[in-house]
Amino acid sequence: MKNYLTKIFGLICLLLGMSSCEDYLDKTIETDLDKDEVFKNFNNAQGFVEEMYAMVVNYGTATHWQSYMCYGDDAVGNQAWQFDYRIDQGRYWDWMGDIGTYFSDPDYDTNADYPFDRAGVWQSSWAGIRKANIAIQNIDLMVDATQEEKDAVLGQAYFFRAFFHQEIMKFWGRIPYIDEPLASDDWQLERPDTYKETALAIDKDFEMAAQLLPESWDDHPAGQKTKGANQFRATKGAAWAFKGKNLLFAASPLMIESTNPYEYDQELCQMAVDAFAEVLKLQDAGYYALADWENYQGVFYSFSGTTGYRYPGGSEFIFSQSGDTGWFPRFLAQGFQLGSHCEQRDTQFPTHNYIHYNFGMADGLSTEDSPNYDPSNPWEGRDPRLYKWVILDGEQMVENLGAASGGDEVHRYAQFYDGGAHRYPTIDLGTTTGYVCKKWYGRSFNWFDNQIGNYLPFRLHMRLTDVYLMYAEAAHMAYGAQQSPSSYSLTAEQAINVLRDRAGVGPIQFVGDPQKFMDEVRRERAVELSWEGHRWMDLRRWRLGELDKYKMKTGLRFDENHTYFTEELIRTKVFDEKHYWLPFPQNDTELYAGFEQNPGW
Repeated sequence: MKNYLTKIFGLICLLLGMSSCEDYLDKTIETDLDKDEVFKNFNNAQGFVEEMYAMVVNYGTATHWQSYMCYGDDAVGNQAWQFDYRIDQGRYWDWMGDIGTYFSDPDYDTNADYPFDRAGVWQSSWAGIRKANIAIQNIDLMVDATQEEKDAVLGQAYFFRAFFHQEIMKFWGRIPYIDEPLASDDWQLERPDTYKETALAIDKDFEMAAQLLPESWDDHPAGQKTKGANQFRATKGAAWAFKGKNLLFAASPLMIESTNPYEYDQELCQMAVDAFAEVLKLQDAGYYALADWENYQGVFYSFSGTTGYRYPGGSEFIFSQSGDTGWFPRFLAQGFQLGSHCEQRDTQFPTHNYIHYNFGMADGLSTEDSPNYDPSNPWEGRDPRLYKWVILDGEQMVENLGAASGGDEVHRYAQFYDGGAHRYPTIDLGTTTGYVCKKWYGRSFNWFDNQIGNYLPFRLHMRLTDVYLMYAEAAHMAYGAQQSPSSYSLTAEQAINVLRDRAGVGPIQFVGDPQKFMDEVRRERAVELSWEGHRWMDLRRWRLGELDKYKMKTGLRFDENHTYFTEELIRTKVFDEKHYWLPFPQNDTELYAGFEQNPGW
């Protein structure tokens, strides 16, 4: 490695909620520095690894007001230029140059203040891997540091090396595991034969990170300078959670190259369960807690009018991109709100097929299995989470009704019926499906109440609910629905029911039918993580993308008095075998033998 590192520190002051970059640096470093100087003490070394937090891509705001992270069957955009339209057309090559996706930003600056000016997943992950390797390679240069400080820096480097490999693997599949800074004459690494090979290397790094990182930075000597502002730092819990996720993904049907959507690698599932168990033990020790039902919205957004300026997530927060400040975080919420109620002209609307097949009945059964489902009254007696996260026809949409007066009175209540004020094509910006998602904002998020600027929506990369869901999936495939592992006294059935009990939904059924039970676990995941940017990845790893059921995007047509309900096909996704993975840039696959293109591209 060269003795000098050029401009390695371009820290962003908003990172981790810090008020100043000087929290970790005595001076702003913008010139060429000797590596001995860079890594000599904790302040400098931490400054080096700090930039990797800025490389974690925020799926929700990565592309400014064009942020649309729902590429599965869960939502449909109302504009043809939105990136979900390109995904639905099967135009996966467009990821390389389209500004409407979080995959890539051709004109990026890693250290830009705003996420939408930074690199996408492709660029930032490769850069992050190199940066992590430089830190690991030079850790012994930290001669003026305590062992605890050295461990904290090394733990973050191992965490990010694993994390960024995993980010690429989720979308592009097999890549070589890079465990050292590559030289200009030694970079032609071949793709491994299996996904598992790289996943196991990732696993070792997450294991190292889990051993080295603190449970809480506020309680750790290395975190005292920034005590109270350490929320976004990688922790032991984050390392365990992503370790489990990496193993579960590697065990999934797509990654083991099975055409059976119910076939998993049992050994990897057992390993995943043990990793998730460590997170649940940290929950038992008081580091995490599931949000209660009454305050569940605090996981997704905060409202400064009642809580002051704080980041969402609460006790469920495990890991996410660094904190956003200023005006742009609200674009996540605006991307799901009606254009008549905010300044957004392009929106994603929940699809009817997604709601019908996943948001079941209050008794815990699906709409297909429950005797309580009435197609002539389709919204009665449903899963309470439907009412919590979806605006239905007739629902109040303005907090202060008097704020929408005169000609604006029509906007007080949802008119999603045919000919209604908020239904496309009656209004160009109306819902195309008959639904609007409200998961990322409260009722006063509109320009009539004039509270848009007081909302801070925030998508988490990892939260505790997701750990419960992944634990249940892995435990079921490793031990069955009703047997607990030796590492933790919770069965797959019990893990799902913890979440259902919170929502007041009936318990999961079909414990004696492995495939039907897995369908229910997946349905629970679809509900709890709805419109959080997970669905497209899940459908792909479960190898369900080619099924007609998951290609159809539909809306529901009905009249004002609800005398009829008719499902309407809006769009059919193009999804063939090749669409399970994004294509690599063609030039990258032509540089040398051994780094072949993904099949079909």
